[in-house]
Amino acid sequence: MTLQLTVVGLDQTGVSFGLALASVKDKLVRIGHEPAQKRNNSVETLGAFDKVQFRLNEAVRDADIVLLSLPADQVEATLKDMADDLKAGAIVIDTNRACLTTSQWAAQYLPASAYFISMIPSIDGHYLRENASDAKTPRADLFANCEMIIATTHETHAEAMKMASEITTISGAHPCLTDVYEADGLFARIDLMPKLASAALLLATLDQPGWSDAKRLASRAYAQTTDTIQFFNELANPSTEILSNKENALRALDGLSAALATLREQVESDDNKRLDAVLLDLKEGQAEWSDLRYSGDWDKADQDETTKPGSMLKRMFGDPSKLIKK
Repeated sequence: MTLQLTVVGLDQTGVSFGLALASVKDKLVRIGHEPAQKRNNSVETLGAFDKVQFRLNEAVRDADIVLLSLPADQVEATLKDMADDLKAGAIVIDTNRACLTTSQWAAQYLPASAYFISMIPSIDGHYLRENASDAKTPRADLFANCEMIIATTHETHAEAMKMASEITTISGAHPCLTDVYEADGLFARIDLMPKLASAALLLATLDQPGWSDAKRLASRAYAQTTDTIQFFNELANPSTEILSNKENALRALDGLSAALATLREQVESDDNKRLDAVLLDLKEGQAEWSDLRYSGDWDKADQDETTKPGSMLKRMFGDPSKLIKK
């Protein structure tokens, strides 16, 4: 039996899913839809989709699976707009990182006959530091050998879990099952916190006294850190991503504040030995993580962790075994 999968949102993630699923195109009709229609012409030439629909209702009407790859501020309206056009038994998969709030929107707007689940990809470490242009380029192997978080609630239907796992496997990724609460906490630390840190640095410098001279001299460190603000990809309401995961956003901000307070205390007290130890440890830990994220050799890392208590990964993320259930 041939199924129809409709991808709503033709950004790098959405189109990469279309490309990754080309290996099963004899069993899967791939339909694409982009709210910003200007993107459709280029997408049609990539071979990621069998057809691109310009109207949302036409794109989802016959879909067995609808995969949303949208900025956070478009998700609620899209769920509401497409609800009446979903056929019974349709599975809606969302890639937004505020899993709890999105699942609540789905329960509010989608018909009882539709099944909802969150599925959030990570990307191949080789593509993690692409320039701004390349970071928008779809790739069939974007998710290869990476973890795909599949976040569930008590109401998640078994068919939705099965379908998300199958799409994950076909895409070359590894399914990691967790619940929406754990997923929200995880993504607040590894995705939202860096963007908040970038926003804080800009608040402390942009258009502040001395900026007229400082902007001419700002360093590579300033440029790379502040570039992260652009990962708030919502065009109209970037606060949606923050407020949709409010409790964890506050924890992230508290964590940043505590870390800055610790550094301030060491600077104020001229505690160079302790400050050197902290900075050297952080540099080593960041380099270790960076190499592992690039290579993807996590099995070796897990073995090394047994002889290296208090590793950088656990300091940053906590114990992954408590977050990921394989």
